Formats: sequence, C-alpha cells, structure tokens
Amino acid sequence: MFSRKNEDESKIQSDESFNQVSAETEASEVSDVDSSQIRNLKPSMISEGFDFNGDIKSNGSLTVDGSIVGQVSVDSLIVGVTGSVSGTITAKSINVKGKLAGNVSCSDIIVGGRSIVDGNVTYSSITIQRGGIIKGDLKKS
Repeated sequence: MFSRKNEDESKIQSDESFNQVSAETEASEVSDVDSSQIRNLKPSMISEGFDFNGDIKSNGSLTVDGSIVGQVSVDSLIVGVTGSVSGTITAKSINVKGKLAGNVSCSDIIVGGRSIVDGNVTYSSITIQRGGIIKGDLKKS
C-alpha cells in the first residue's frame, strides 16, 4: 500500500523543487532591479556659480542653485534660493525658491516665499507661499 521512496528519488524531487523556486526568485529579482533602477535615480545638481545653456532631459530629479537657460524636462525640479531657470520647463513637480521664467508645464508647483515665477504656467496643483511673486499667466490643466 505505501511504498518507501529511496533517498535518490527524494533528492531528485527536492533538487527539482529548489531549481523551480530559484528560477522564480531570479525572475522576480530581475524585475525588481529593473524597476528599482528607474525609481532610484540619483538626483542631479547644477551648483551655484554654474551657468548652463542648452537642453536637459532626465527621468530623475534636478536641483538648480546655478543658472539654466534652455529646455528642461525632468521628473522633479527644485530651484534653489540662488537658482535661476528660464526657457521651456516640463516637470511633474516643481519647487521654486529662486527664479523661474518661461513656459512652464507641471502637475504640482510650489512657489516659495522669496521666489519669482515669470511666464506662462500650466499646472494641476499650485501652492504659493506668502511673499512669492508670480508674473504672467496661470492655467489650471
């Protein structure tokens, strides 16, 4: 009625189970690595005293304490107190503590208390702190 498995058969079955689990784990680790690389991009920075003329495109975040003139397309843009960005700016979120000018398109924008935003701003959500200055057109998307 009951048969006793010999040790070789048990070892083969356990090896097959281990290989299947290992393959599944490796596949999930590969997909985790791919998605984590996208989410864990290191932030970029334009330092104070650095002037950049040209186009910048990134899936990560950019902090600007220097000056940028051109087209900027990033996931998250932070314009520091000494920072200045002018041109065509596209981002999911923007936090302005310095100066921002040009055609701006974003989901969320925060205009800090000592900042100046000058241009056409298209946004979904906006926060303007006391003392923040906005010149130009605002359009809710």
